[in-house]
Amino acid sequence: MIIALINPKIPPNTGNIGRICAANNVTLHLVGTLGFDLSDAAVRRAGLDYWPYLNWERFEDADAYMTNLNPEKTHVLTVRSNKPYTQCTFEDDHTLVYGSEDKGLDEKYHKQFKDQCCTIPMKNPNVRSLNLANSVAIVLYHAMHSQ
Repeated sequence: MIIALINPKIPPNTGNIGRICAANNVTLHLVGTLGFDLSDAAVRRAGLDYWPYLNWERFEDADAYMTNLNPEKTHVLTVRSNKPYTQCTFEDDHTLVYGSEDKGLDEKYHKQFKDQCCTIPMKNPNVRSLNLANSVAIVLYHAMHSQ
């Protein structure tokens, strides 16, 4: 399984996600513009000390990365979907794609992967979204245990 973060902005989120991925032998892809330097102290505090145990790659070009994804093996997590992630089928070779904390994914990716979009349902309509690291943990653990 691969977790792909497109344009992540908040260092502790990326650090925590790196720790979640390392703990589960899941690959992490950092894609596009990062809102921090990977040597940032906040990233280190949140999980960089686990990064020697993490399989991760850096991809500079988000458009090229998204173009190269196989739609049949991709799940795009977004608040702009009505399909719960629990209705998806997950396999070991799938990629879970998440947008940035402040803007989510660009609309063009929602269009490109319209059939692969899914969401984490929330009962309170006043809450816009969940924390990125929490969202990754929720869906990743479900995906791993639903196979």
